[in-house]
Amino acid sequence: MELRSLRHFSALAETLNYRVAAERLHLTQPALTRSIAALERELGVRLFDRDKRHVALTADGAELLERASEVLADAERLCAAAGTIRARRRDEVRIAFYGPALAELTHPVIEAFCERYPSVTIRVHEGDFHQGYAPLLAGEYDVALLCLNVDVPGLTRVPIFTEPVSVALWKGHPLAAAAAVDVTEVFDQPWVTPEPSVAFWVGGRRGDDDAPTVGSHARSVLDMSSKIAYEHMVGLIPLSGARMFPHPGVRAVAPKEPLGAVAAVAFPQVGHSPAAPAFAELARRVARRAPSVPYAELAR
Repeated sequence: MELRSLRHFSALAETLNYRVAAERLHLTQPALTRSIAALERELGVRLFDRDKRHVALTADGAELLERASEVLADAERLCAAAGTIRARRRDEVRIAFYGPALAELTHPVIEAFCERYPSVTIRVHEGDFHQGYAPLLAGEYDVALLCLNVDVPGLTRVPIFTEPVSVALWKGHPLAAAAAVDVTEVFDQPWVTPEPSVAFWVGGRRGDDDAPTVGSHARSVLDMSSKIAYEHMVGLIPLSGARMFPHPGVRAVAPKEPLGAVAAVAFPQVGHSPAAPAFAELARRVARRAPSVPYAELAR
């Protein structure tokens, strides 16, 4: 059982509204529905009674909610304790790269940080989209470099730049050679996205009933590209992702309605490493000094 499943359960129990709970959790409604159904199967207990108009806790769900709240509170206390430990460690900074990270700015930013703090050891990790922000909030990483268009509870988000997003289609798709594509034209086809809590909103739509069907969640950019190329899915990829992780079976087509991805530095709000804010500020300075990401607009 994963803590995020309990968080989804708790949010729905509090709001009794799938749309409102999904927005609070930065999920799509179908993703929240699947998560609750999976938790019910795992527990062997029906947590909610629902129809097209109403959602209500069952008696069993109400009983389990109390225990779930205790588990989540214990997890928060554990994260706070881990944060205190992290704050005492000043000789190492663990950085997670999600997808293209900060694109062409990634290396100059880390290089500048190493020059500014020569006694600090840098540890780099590839972020797993399926795990979302959990490792960052749990103290496994000190800083994450990722696409993050919205604020997330518990995280400090420092935007560095915004770049255009392309619609990624398999090479033989009828629209692969088009100059531009309306994302709604491919909503009826299966989509692949990063795990919802890491993804920016598909199609730039939030809480919209008119949304694509997500057929799969990818663990990495390579996983996402492979599903597009060989399983004929559709996805959204920042221009830097298409540039840095090209795939011969994938074509990037501009959307008719421009979409943007925000490249950011993120770190826990509570108990973060003292180096995290310094890293984020240095990233902003390097971006202003050497804007080397094509078609990107620097954050103010």
